[in-house]
Amino acid sequence: MVVKFVRDETAETAAEDASTLNELPTPPKQLLDRHGARVLDPATAVVAAGQPAPRTTVYRPGVFLLPQRYLRDPETLSAINRVLARIGLYAAPAGGDSKELARSRQLDDLPVRATLHVREDADPVVVDCWKALQLLRSAASGEKPELDPEIVREMSAEHLLFTTPVFGGVPWETSGLGGTPWETSGFGAGSSYGRTHGANRIPVTLSAAPPYRSEKPAHRRPVIAVLDTGIGPHPWFGMTDRSGPPPAGSGLAVAPDIQAAILQAELAVGSTLPTQLLNGYWDAPSTGQPLIGDVDTDTGHGTFIAGIIRQACPEADTLAIRVVHSDGVAYEADVLLALHLLADRVRTAQADNRPQDLVDIVSISMGYYVEDPADVAFTGQFGSVIAELLGLGVLVVAAAGNDATTRRFYPAAFADQPLGPGCGPQVISVGALNPDVAASKALFSNEGPWVRCWATGAGVVSTYPTDVRGSAAADHEVPGFGRNSFDPDDYSAGFAVWDGTSFAAPLAAAELGKALLQSGDLATADRETGVKRAWAALGSL
Repeated sequence: MVVKFVRDETAETAAEDASTLNELPTPPKQLLDRHGARVLDPATAVVAAGQPAPRTTVYRPGVFLLPQRYLRDPETLSAINRVLARIGLYAAPAGGDSKELARSRQLDDLPVRATLHVREDADPVVVDCWKALQLLRSAASGEKPELDPEIVREMSAEHLLFTTPVFGGVPWETSGLGGTPWETSGFGAGSSYGRTHGANRIPVTLSAAPPYRSEKPAHRRPVIAVLDTGIGPHPWFGMTDRSGPPPAGSGLAVAPDIQAAILQAELAVGSTLPTQLLNGYWDAPSTGQPLIGDVDTDTGHGTFIAGIIRQACPEADTLAIRVVHSDGVAYEADVLLALHLLADRVRTAQADNRPQDLVDIVSISMGYYVEDPADVAFTGQFGSVIAELLGLGVLVVAAAGNDATTRRFYPAAFADQPLGPGCGPQVISVGALNPDVAASKALFSNEGPWVRCWATGAGVVSTYPTDVRGSAAADHEVPGFGRNSFDPDDYSAGFAVWDGTSFAAPLAAAELGKALLQSGDLATADRETGVKRAWAALGSL
């Protein structure tokens, strides 16, 4: 497998094409309804005076995000609701204030959900946070603003993030619905990336032992946090079933405290709008349609990524945090919560000199397209927490996306943004390469000046949960002879072939993990050493 870091920032690459910025696949209504979401249509979206026309994005209309310190302030909340009353709405904290999160003053900046409700004295009204945000932004403008512009600048819609495997792996491309650029360009079902049963992964057998991993390493192992679909049983990680967490020393760990916080936040909003719950770290259920039984598009995604890290950097430990549903969707607030809690964990480890609690790398194989043409203007929620991680010396690696577009895909597109003083390296955005001699760029991969690394992301073989079996069966059987054709969704052999920048990103993260090991000093926990360590690791590649 190949990993190439871009050193020359002026190297030739595809520039952003303004004519195609809204030409993205549209998720099916079924998926939008499942997650209480809708598509922002630039042709019909309301826009406040002085604000640019938006671009296409996917968001949840019943909520918006803002730092929890504002929701705890009665005066700020009252000022917001005086403005929202003009359109018959009011905002309230989702499920009330979280006492658990409120204990940490470091999490005052945590973006939390405010739910929108229709006022009792209002006429019937469509609840839409986009319209509400436009009204609030208008009220924060002018010579005598009604609202503090700094507060409103920190408000945003809650986007849906999508993982990035191609074809069956993207939520809106299931069972041949079409709409991805390579399908509408005539590649279609005959594309070399297409495989079986509406998905781009297939089960395979791997006749190889698990990559060697020392039992008693001389130094602390680098920790790579993977925010994804969670985990499933696999012998490489000492798990034969789902009866308990990965055993110590297996190279795979989970974070029950972070999972509990994510579930608590989802329960708080679940009574207000459709919300699928992430109950624990297990990647389940394997199908979102039990009456049909097809394996969901992203079932096994997190386990597959853990296997890539195990292959490329077996001495590293993977910390699996489940933020993605098995249909490939993540809620922005859940991802931000996980990132904030990871930053809090690292900050505490540095303050208490507990190197065993450090996280060295965060690998993110999902993202979204921002609606604002200025891109970063209202992307501050992600930008702030990532800047916090970088300032602590944590390396952040993010997949560039699989829509064959130059449009900026966040958080990967933070890669070319300026760094604050004293930070580690900026986000490392990763595009996908084909497994050929030339290591050509994969047809599906996003591209642009903001893509700073390329790694093998097509034809990747890795671990897959051994207990996943879908309803698809061998399409030909010879009774009495024990002969069948290929069963496209029986993964009991424990391995699969898959494509996507989702898998290029953890390969790059693993390469950074090896560089950290070679740097030597992983036992020191202070922030300054962590920042130097991050720069040294990237500089060695």
